[in-house]
Amino acid sequence: MTRLSPLRAACFSGAAALLAVAGGACAAQPDFTLSPELQASIEKAAIAREAALAEARRLPAPTPPPSPTQRKPAACRMTSIPDVALCHETVRLQGKWTERDVRYVRGAGGVGWLDFQGTYEVVAGRYRLASDAQGEALRLCWERDALTCETVLGPRIDQYGGDERHVVIARRDAPDDAVGYYYVQAAKDGPGTVHGPLTAGAFAREKLKLALPEFDGIIVSR
Repeated sequence: MTRLSPLRAACFSGAAALLAVAGGACAAQPDFTLSPELQASIEKAAIAREAALAEARRLPAPTPPPSPTQRKPAACRMTSIPDVALCHETVRLQGKWTERDVRYVRGAGGVGWLDFQGTYEVVAGRYRLASDAQGEALRLCWERDALTCETVLGPRIDQYGGDERHVVIARRDAPDDAVGYYYVQAAKDGPGTVHGPLTAGAFAREKLKLALPEFDGIIVSR
């Protein structure tokens, strides 16, 4: 999946996208623990995969991000996305101890763990653009907590955008279907109210009346 807009993710996939965070999202009793050796192995496998992909595409080898020199066991809890876990890592990176939350996906056949290559991206506020463990079935969800994101719309999303008051979505159930337009009226304590599907004309009128945000994210492949 390729997006034209820059990632505005709070937590997202890839060895180069391991996000340092201040909280303890996995502070509760963990479902399992990843040893320092397994964390390092997952990162090495991710770097090797990216290098092999670049070579297959005849592109320059990517420069891997700095790797931790020390690691501590990571407490992990399963998220609302099946086969995806959120692990709270403590690593020594560039001379400093850092805490970060990282998403991992269960390996084939339920064996082992890999870095999460799917999407978990901030749209606005607590709304996220999230895929399944395979990076497919893209949907808009509302993040109740670090482990739980409640589906609002999906699984297909074609365009999206948002601000503190509204989220806008354009989607179709199949490639040949007409585009349906939606807007979500944000709420402070829940997913909010979904309006749609609307035709292009009806959506344009609502956009003008409510000052809806622009579509600033476009899904250009699946």
